[in-house]
Amino acid sequence: MNFIRQQIVPLITILIALFALVTVTARSFIDSDLATPAPIENIYSGEFAP
Repeated sequence: MNFIRQQIVPLITILIALFALVTVTARSFIDSDLATPAPIENIYSGEFAP
């Protein structure tokens, strides 16, 4: 139990943090801008679209 607490749990924590860092960094290389809202005209059939 002591081995798991001292070796495995910190390793898993670091791997999760590195995965989150890579995921957030990869968003900056995506061509489309993720800050723009989703287009509404694709959701509705167009009867409310101006």
